[in-house]
Amino acid sequence: MPPRRLVPVRDEAQGPVWIEWLCLAIKCNHHDNFARSLPSASTTDLRGAVVDRGVLNRTLKGEHGEVTTLSDLKTQVAQWLRFEKKQYTSSRMREKEKRGTIFTVWFSLWDIWYYSQLSSDEASQAIRQSVDTLFEQLGIIADNWPSGAKIILPEAMDPTFLPGWSMKRTGPAGSDHSADDQRNAIQLVKQWNAALDMRASDWRRGQIYIYNTNEWMLDQVRETQLIIGDMFDHNGLGKSGSPWASVGSGCVGSDETPSPPASNVKGGAGPPKCSEPQKYLFW
Repeated sequence: MPPRRLVPVRDEAQGPVWIEWLCLAIKCNHHDNFARSLPSASTTDLRGAVVDRGVLNRTLKGEHGEVTTLSDLKTQVAQWLRFEKKQYTSSRMREKEKRGTIFTVWFSLWDIWYYSQLSSDEASQAIRQSVDTLFEQLGIIADNWPSGAKIILPEAMDPTFLPGWSMKRTGPAGSDHSADDQRNAIQLVKQWNAALDMRASDWRRGQIYIYNTNEWMLDQVRETQLIIGDMFDHNGLGKSGSPWASVGSGCVGSDETPSPPASNVKGGAGPPKCSEPQKYLFW
C-alpha cells in the first residue's frame, strides 16, 4: 500500500470520499484505496497526483523542482501489484471475489490543473501523453487480473467550477486575471474526455464503464441556478429542488457564519468551516 504519511487527516464532517460512496452504493465487501495526496499544510503547489510524473516534470521544465513526493498512476499500479502478490502468498482470493472485483481509476483533475498554465500546444501534448500512459497502466492491470478486469473510468471535470480555481487563478489574488488558463482548461477537459471515450471504445482487454462526471457536476450547478431564477429546463431540471445550499463556494472558508475551525490539518486547526457541510457541493 502507499505510505500512510500521505493520507491527509480528514475532518469527520467531510463525510465519505467518492470511492467510499461507491462501495456503499454497490454493497461491496471492502475496498483498497491506493490514491494519495499531500496534506493541506504542504508548502508545495504540486499536491495532487497525476497520471505520469515524468510527463509533469518534463513539461513544467523544473519550474516547481523535481516532483518526487506524488504517487502517480504508474507508482500506484506498481504498489497494487506488490500488494496483490503479498495477498496471494498469505491467502488466495476466492474466484468469486476476483470476478466481482471492480477497479476505479480517476485521474485528470490535477493533470488539467497543472497543464492549463502552459501554452495550448504544450498542454495538449501533455494531455495526449498522459492518456497514453493511462491506458498503458490499464493494460498492466488487465494483464495481472486473469478473470477479466472491470474498470470504472470517470471523465474529467471542469476545474474552473471548483472554488479553488477562483481562489488560485481568476480571483483577485489569483494568477489568471486574463482567464487564459481558464479557457485552456476548458479545452483540455474536452480533449481528455474525447480521448478517453475513443480509447475506451477500442479497448478489448476487459470492460470499461465511462462515467460522465463533468455533466453530473454541471447539472448540480445548473439546477441550483435555475431554482434561484425560478425556472426549469426541458428535461425538468430545476423542478424538484436542489439538495445544495451552495454550488459556488466550499464549506471550508465559506462566507457563512462559521462553526469551530476544521481540524483537517494534523496537529492544528484549519480554516473555519460551514455549519451544514452536507448542503455544500464542494468541501
